[in-house]
Amino acid sequence: MKYLACDLDGTLVQNDEIINEEDINAILKLKEEGHKFIISTGRSLEGIHKIFNKYPEIEYDYIVACNGSIIIDNNDNVIYDNFITSEVAEEVFREFIDEDGICVHFEHEGSNYLIDPEDFSGIEHLMDYFKGVISKEDVFSKKRNYSIISLFAKNMDIDKAEEAKDLLIKKYGHAVEAFRNQYFVDIAPKDCSKGNGLKKLLELNNLDIEKLYAIGDSYNDLSMFNLTNNSFTFHHVEEQLKGYANNHVSSVSECIEKMLR
Repeated sequence: MKYLACDLDGTLVQNDEIINEEDINAILKLKEEGHKFIISTGRSLEGIHKIFNKYPEIEYDYIVACNGSIIIDNNDNVIYDNFITSEVAEEVFREFIDEDGICVHFEHEGSNYLIDPEDFSGIEHLMDYFKGVISKEDVFSKKRNYSIISLFAKNMDIDKAEEAKDLLIKKYGHAVEAFRNQYFVDIAPKDCSKGNGLKKLLELNNLDIEKLYAIGDSYNDLSMFNLTNNSFTFHHVEEQLKGYANNHVSSVSECIEKMLR
């Protein structure tokens, strides 16, 4: 038995939350042959279920969500969870919520909320991703635990996102992990990553790590790539990222085809 850990956005899921038919059929074949399909993503559980409710034919075995902060099985039983404390989160919010061109959102109790950016121009296409908009006052008036916090540059500036990631690691690296995911920056609890989440999942279920395959398209996938020699990314990704994956393909279906040989 083999296990495929698959990233979502930019990997399995394309624009408008579409999954290609070729990839769907490949996943069905993977499952038919008795292998495990693991979703490994920075998305919240709500964001994941929103996608797969449209594709009920795809049956996952496990979800590693919020970059390893939450792990559930196919019955939505929580296997593991971890959180960013309210105190640490508030420090991060103060650092970025008033910075020009930066938007901040967070996951709380399974749903995503955007901190009011006051100017919504340029981000209208992203609003369906959020359950609601939270005022800055409300963010600081209530204590919450956060599975993940994310920043993104309104103008989709990758360099600005990279600068924010570096600042987070420098100032808050003692308390959180930070990963750039295209022009987003994902902030997870300390020691949480997709790779650590997968490692924990495999250990808890006595699964052989040598049977793990992983595919992704961004820097928050590196921790998965570091777990296995069976790492896959795409021909079209940033050139530097390609060096971390042992295999380059054009699609998830091509990855699965190689996996089933």
